[in-house]
Amino acid sequence: MISLLLPELVQLQDTRVHTGLDVARLTQLENDHGITLPEEHKTVLQWSNGLEFYAGYIRLFGLYTAQSIDAVGWNEPECWKFAWADRCSGYWCFGETAWGDQYAYSMKEWRKGGRAGVYLLDALSMTPQIVASSFVEFLEDELVPSARNPHDDLLIQARQRFGPLEVSSHLAYIPSVLLGGIEDINNVQVMNARAAMICNGDVAIQLDSAPSQVAVKGVQSYVDELQRTRLRLVWMED
Repeated sequence: MISLLLPELVQLQDTRVHTGLDVARLTQLENDHGITLPEEHKTVLQWSNGLEFYAGYIRLFGLYTAQSIDAVGWNEPECWKFAWADRCSGYWCFGETAWGDQYAYSMKEWRKGGRAGVYLLDALSMTPQIVASSFVEFLEDELVPSARNPHDDLLIQARQRFGPLEVSSHLAYIPSVLLGGIEDINNVQVMNARAAMICNGDVAIQLDSAPSQVAVKGVQSYVDELQRTRLRLVWMED
């Protein structure tokens, strides 16, 4: 089944293909992190260690690589997940859209030995939504259709405005939609991917923990002790 999909992936518009993954790296992933990917997922990585579709606006991560997003480093808590408290700690992310929506497996399902369904974690809330019951179904029903003909009009507009997008970059609304920003292409900027994920988490977590009926007065940026760009919300006084 997966062998029939590989040629179709290459034919998708503006696809970047990379050197295939050494099988020894899959063993390393299992030994070092306890992560055993579905066989079909392994096959894709051995064919191309990471893939970028639609000029970099839709991505599948690689492993132990600098050519595409490295899923091993990306899933380390201190990369960006720390900013989201426990919202996404139970998921292992292996792909994304340029907005930062994450395609992921549930670690709980892995531990139970069940079939690895694919979830979409919303970039602004990390709310999980099941999008496929397997990796192959994900490719067939989610990834290939989205890469061939994106259903997100703003993603299409962003590509027209910004051109090809590097894997180190995300799209971000300035100001954040969570803070009243409007979903309009004129409010979209290209931002470092890691910084964007951290800032989204900072805003979401602070809004959720805020006292009721207290409005946001402004946003302050700062650099934490690990030199990461962070956001602090400033609240209106009572």
